[in-house]
Amino acid sequence: MKAGGTYHSPLRASQAAATRDRIVMACLALMRQGADLTYASVAAEAGVQERTVYRHFPKKEDLEATVWDWIIQNHTHGDFAARDEEQLIAAMRKSFAGFDAVAPLIQAMLHSPQGLVMRRSQQPARRAMFQACVDSVAPGAAPEVRDRAAAALQVLYSAASWDLLRSFWDMDAAEAADTIGLGIRCLLSGLTLEADPQATSDHTTPHRTRRKP
Repeated sequence: MKAGGTYHSPLRASQAAATRDRIVMACLALMRQGADLTYASVAAEAGVQERTVYRHFPKKEDLEATVWDWIIQNHTHGDFAARDEEQLIAAMRKSFAGFDAVAPLIQAMLHSPQGLVMRRSQQPARRAMFQACVDSVAPGAAPEVRDRAAAALQVLYSAASWDLLRSFWDMDAAEAADTIGLGIRCLLSGLTLEADPQATSDHTTPHRTRRKP
């Protein structure tokens, strides 16, 4: 079929998409090996000519952005719908399990400028999620308290925290999730107590019977 003098072939489009996917899979394989992503190495791994990689990804930034997007979509489980403690911890457990499945890729993303760009693109949704979780236990918190608490939740529930626990504490995804879950519960419990001074008093002051004069 011609449109404006250009022939559009479904078969050709399908072949181009398959080649593009093959290139992305080659990048992922190289990253798992700890190898640098160069056009030559990607072409060799994908079994295509170097000019083919250039044709699909004229700039290296284009190639990296596509790879990071694939990782985010398939392994970081970026569903930012959690609105309370239990939902947040469940989402965190799912994310950490995904991180463990492709640990070298996630670690590479953490230390890549392009990975930072991709993660920052998710920030509005992530921020809204953490703020909603704070609101679920302390709806009347001052704006600065709300923001600080939400930021602290993001520090806890992050690929960086997963990486720290994996690299320095030898924890797998389940152990790391238990650790971060404890931190999330403590943080939100503390906000609950702060929002209700009477609850703080009930937790810290033993009940005493007033003596009659």
